[in-house]
Amino acid sequence: MVAQARRLALAVLPMGAAIGLVVALALSGLEKLEGHLALQSWKAAALILMPLVGLSLTGIWLWISGLGEVSLVKDLVQAKTHPLATFRFWPTCGKALACILTIGFGGSAGIEGPAKWLGAAVGAQFHQWLRQLARHWPQLRRLLAQPGVVVTSGSAAALAAVFRAPLSGALLAVEHEGELTAAQAAPALVASASGYLAFIALRGPAPLLGVPALFQLRAREVFWALPLGLACALGASIFRRLLRLGRQHLRVLPLPLRGALAGLGLVFLALPGAWLCPGLAITQGGGSDLVSHLLKGGVLPAQALAFLVLKLLATALTFAGAGVGGTWLPSVAMGAAIGAAFDSWAGLGQPGLFVLVGSSAFTGAVHRNLITPVVFLAETTGQAALVVPALVATVVAFQGTRNE
Repeated sequence: MVAQARRLALAVLPMGAAIGLVVALALSGLEKLEGHLALQSWKAAALILMPLVGLSLTGIWLWISGLGEVSLVKDLVQAKTHPLATFRFWPTCGKALACILTIGFGGSAGIEGPAKWLGAAVGAQFHQWLRQLARHWPQLRRLLAQPGVVVTSGSAAALAAVFRAPLSGALLAVEHEGELTAAQAAPALVASASGYLAFIALRGPAPLLGVPALFQLRAREVFWALPLGLACALGASIFRRLLRLGRQHLRVLPLPLRGALAGLGLVFLALPGAWLCPGLAITQGGGSDLVSHLLKGGVLPAQALAFLVLKLLATALTFAGAGVGGTWLPSVAMGAAIGAAFDSWAGLGQPGLFVLVGSSAFTGAVHRNLITPVVFLAETTGQAALVVPALVATVVAFQGTRNE
């Protein structure tokens, strides 16, 4: 017990804080890049054409760097047996650069992807650095943990910083296919907490999702959560199949050409989005702006479903065409679009409630996580009334896609 506490206090805690600072600086740099591009006089044309540039550059970078096709999911699976080899520092930095090119230039991907890669790489580097020091000072061996635990803790710290949610960051790093590993939970929670504190020290404590009003929990909301969960299960199944289909067809092409074709597809998808809602990035980025727009209410069901189709196609095309990043935030946006349609159909007088419940259910179905999406929703909104309908919808969506 004393050894574990010493390891958490003297190794995991400072590592998490360092990762939180790195993520804060990286996110500030990415936002400055996006802000610089947005201030140019050719803003409107740039927003539509930037994905073509970004995915083309991503494909070229992956080709000339020798990284080849990159997948966070594959890295996480490989890390279960070879964590240090999977998250070597410089190759992982190369993957993070591919994420920046994808996301910074308008690909439909989330910033949690590069954060998780960077956090894991810093964790692996920290473990190797501590192990080298322990050769000269044997007392430091007491601070060494299993490599897989350190890598997971690094990911947790980075995710907590990106989501402004320490518990969600730890759970997302630890939970896989609906199962939690208790041995990794404590270090991940400590690293997540310290990473979050370091992040808000630089960036402030503003929540990821701003909710306009407090929601009330009634029986009707729980009842409507059942069909919403089924709809999210169907949408998640379509998304996963489109993603597999796109990868199968584009994988035969060289990475630069694959990126250029996918980028061109994103340009065409951006056109109806610009017509539906000028100034709103529907097909680009993680989708936080789209969620904020849907939370305001007043979106017709047809518009919400159009947003869903555009975001679904854009995300599948981004990742099929050599794009690199996270799928968590795009999943949140797609689920929010389904929830916005249910908000209009149900007419319960609480605009935005099903937007958030749908985001939890859809994300749980896509990522095969049962608890994390609900905790993420409660943490990023501060709305306890969302937990019960979100649990119902997420369980239904999770079970609806479990056998795929």
